[in-house]
Amino acid sequence: MSEPDELRVRLTALAPSLGKAQRQAARVMLESLDALAYLPASDLAEKAGVHTATVVRLAQRLGFEGYPHLQRSLRSTLSQCSRFLQEMDEDAGTAAATVTAVLAQARRNLEQLTRITSPETLAEVAARLSGARRTLVLGLGMAGPVAAHLSSSLRLLGIAADQPADPVSAGQQLGLLGPDDAVVAIDFHRYYRVTTDLAAAARRAGVPVIAFTDTEVSPLTESACHTLIVPSESPTPRTSLATAFAVVEAIIALTARADRGRAEESMRRIDSSYADLKIFVGE
Repeated sequence: MSEPDELRVRLTALAPSLGKAQRQAARVMLESLDALAYLPASDLAEKAGVHTATVVRLAQRLGFEGYPHLQRSLRSTLSQCSRFLQEMDEDAGTAAATVTAVLAQARRNLEQLTRITSPETLAEVAARLSGARRTLVLGLGMAGPVAAHLSSSLRLLGIAADQPADPVSAGQQLGLLGPDDAVVAIDFHRYYRVTTDLAAAARRAGVPVIAFTDTEVSPLTESACHTLIVPSESPTPRTSLATAFAVVEAIIALTARADRGRAEESMRRIDSSYADLKIFVGE
């Protein structure tokens, strides 16, 4: 039996022993099982007309440490592709409605980001990156473009940052790092084992790890001294990266402010290099 089926059985069996508020939450859970792995506890509570704490307590009654752990259990068995195909079969809307739904989800992700991530946390991460002797940015698959954007932007600011091309290169570079360096580990559902393993190895070596992920129960958080939670729900078959890129831009802006002189000098020298090499059309 799959995890959603098991959860349905457990909810149904538990329902008679629940109080009114938890029964309401259980009913909404049963109605929303397909979306539950991606539905914030606050949104589920709002749909059920109960407090968020009621949803958390219900997850604990179901045998989980909390609601995020329930979601992690569900995510481990779900493919976003199958969910997308099912919703596409059920959707009879127009092209305009589809585009509206995609943009609306992007806005919700950004709104959730502002609720769960403080400017102070982002500033702490920026300070860590600004002071690092060398930074290793890890990201595979969907996380690859985010890692590339972050590492390239850090180099533009004069910070030594590398994005390894493969696990062997990552292992080589990680072996040269120490407490004065930093590792940024980026991953989203469904989490690459190698990224988690490299982050854990960095932690064991005393290298500060910054986790850039989509939930508090991501395996990357176990190795991190700083964790940035990036909402990434999407109505498409892939993880949304819009919020992740927004977070990178905020971090880069704060990192530039942390050492403005270095950033200005680095950008001047890189622009001069671009011009000498005639990198861009028309120059």
